[in-house]
Amino acid sequence: MLYLAMPEGQGQWLWQLDDGAWQVADSIDQLIQTVQILYKGIDCVVFFPSQSAQFFTQALPRAQYKQLGQQGVAYLIEEYTIDPIDHLAIFHDFHDDQVNFMAMSQMTRETYQKSLALLPWHVLALLPDFLLVPVPDKDNCNIAQIFDRKLVRWSLYRGWSFDDVTLLAQLPVTVNIANLYQLDDGLTASVKAIIGDDVDYRVLALDKINISRFKQHPFNALLKTKRKQNSGANYWKACAAILCLAVIAQVTYDTLQWWKYQSIANQTAQLAIDQYKQWFPNESRINEQNLNSNFKSKLSSNAAADRQVLQLISRVGPILQQANIAAEQVTYQDNVLNLSLIARNSDVLTRLTEQFKQQGFAVELGAIRNQGSNVIGLVKVQ
Repeated sequence: MLYLAMPEGQGQWLWQLDDGAWQVADSIDQLIQTVQILYKGIDCVVFFPSQSAQFFTQALPRAQYKQLGQQGVAYLIEEYTIDPIDHLAIFHDFHDDQVNFMAMSQMTRETYQKSLALLPWHVLALLPDFLLVPVPDKDNCNIAQIFDRKLVRWSLYRGWSFDDVTLLAQLPVTVNIANLYQLDDGLTASVKAIIGDDVDYRVLALDKINISRFKQHPFNALLKTKRKQNSGANYWKACAAILCLAVIAQVTYDTLQWWKYQSIANQTAQLAIDQYKQWFPNESRINEQNLNSNFKSKLSSNAAADRQVLQLISRVGPILQQANIAAEQVTYQDNVLNLSLIARNSDVLTRLTEQFKQQGFAVELGAIRNQGSNVIGLVKVQ
């Protein structure tokens, strides 16, 4: 029997063969390549991250449970679930006048099912990962660590997988004994700091998985499908589909990036045209195509003009455009571009000067004065 623990997102997969030790795979491809060599077509049980579902326990007399029936009992948790009941896959078990629920989004369940279709093994069950921890005795909680996966279990059908150890302070039971399974020193110290010194701590070895009748487990979220006859072909078909989707996504991304940069370029050109018209208001026939030649003509006609101003404006303009800052007045003197800039507050101007410095400019922020709800600051750039 092969046991797999799915990651949350793009994390690492954990796998174990019968009585063997847990091992780690960085991706589903590495998992398949490693295990498939020696173990092809075997049965497996998959454990999903418990954060993907909601778990509830509610007291209910047996007579009332029978009266509600299998369908009606699901509505007992309607006010506690994130999604509407009709959008959830709800699993439950009645035991000792208590109903234990697991509620999972139908979309999440279908996504997991598609991921399992990539596996070249026969999946028997899809279970929450806290079931990897042994069932605790009364007033006990069991905490386990498998590589970076941290799990806690405090009853037959209740437990968590957790990243933040402070969640242990919210355990809904009184704990007298905490059994620690292969926790490292750092996690052990954190657990004791959260739970406190009034608890008896015991360090134990994590035994082999002991879950009878995987398929019949009340929290088995696996959709019933026919046994796969050609799982290898299905895997490569799925890989080809994913590759096509990746290519489409990359082309779409490149197109959006081109549109974004083209939009910025057009805005920068318009800014340059508007600035030119402010300097030379008598020239009306100016556009992006003749701006460069007209500006060069103006410079060549004035021997005192310095071509560095054109370079400065072409570099400064896009930065102002991206920061959404307008220039009230622009002058150029002694190789210095003097800008009177309108901004929401002085912090915006300070950040702008830092951005200029990062682009290699020598910049100085001068006097700042209020103008209505905005401020005007003098910035010197060279």
